[in-house]
Amino acid sequence: MECKRKVVLAPRQQSGKALQQLRLPNPRTSELGSYYVDVEAETILEAVRVDMKGRRSWLAGDWAISDGSATVLSAVDPLFVYLGLLTRATMSSGDSEWRFVDIDNMLLESHAGMDAESVRVFFSLPTARARALETLCVVRRVSSDTVVVKIDADKVVAWLRRKCEPSGDLLPPAVASLLAGGAVGGQAAGAGAREMALLVSEYLSEYWATRLLAEYGGSVDNGGGGEKAVVFDAPESYVQGVASSKTPVRQQQQQQKQQQQQQEKPKTAKEKQLEKAAKKSKSITSFFQKKAAAP
Repeated sequence: MECKRKVVLAPRQQSGKALQQLRLPNPRTSELGSYYVDVEAETILEAVRVDMKGRRSWLAGDWAISDGSATVLSAVDPLFVYLGLLTRATMSSGDSEWRFVDIDNMLLESHAGMDAESVRVFFSLPTARARALETLCVVRRVSSDTVVVKIDADKVVAWLRRKCEPSGDLLPPAVASLLAGGAVGGQAAGAGAREMALLVSEYLSEYWATRLLAEYGGSVDNGGGGEKAVVFDAPESYVQGVASSKTPVRQQQQQQKQQQQQQEKPKTAKEKQLEKAAKKSKSITSFFQKKAAAP
């Protein structure tokens, strides 16, 4: 059997350990993704492939690989995966209605599109499980051996806000450079938190991304061509937890966008003909001018 060499980049702490591969749903898309778990340390690593095939190659020592792609194993907070699984299991038909479920029965009930063994291993990590239930859920014990849980939206939003608070050396370089770029005091903290909210929202489902962005006066603007962009209210019109489309800044942005679209829209032949005729015609009031008074 031929063994194909690949390049994998992993954190130093896990580079010499045996990792178990799991297939878990991505928190944002719910599609199965490749994860690796260090069961002893309860560390979850997400495998992200950087595709460079046909554009570069690897050369090191006495070996070479024509495919220059690489797989990067990056640590991820297991609570993001728990949030995706529990949201899917406990959300009712309404946007804000949640129902209690037996988390142990999720191993048997909710494997549509999931890998049963991977979910079992993931749920068996005791520290991650206890932290997820405490941080994200309402927990109710119905018997000595049965515990039911449901999402607590207020707890989830509070946890996501803590993820967005700038703190020391944990800031990504892009956010750190933003804070050093001129904003001071509260404005700097606000700008940093909004940048962090944008980063965190990329790893959330649409429901939770919308809730998080609203906490910082942001909302998703569905632009033309199917493209989406996040728009934030200006500091003077910002209200925590509210993404208002009626603020002066947002109204001005919408008006400018509408004017630009009208200017860019080409005129039809009929519109050009009517415009040309209007220039040649006289105003109706010109036919009713007052006669000069007799001397």
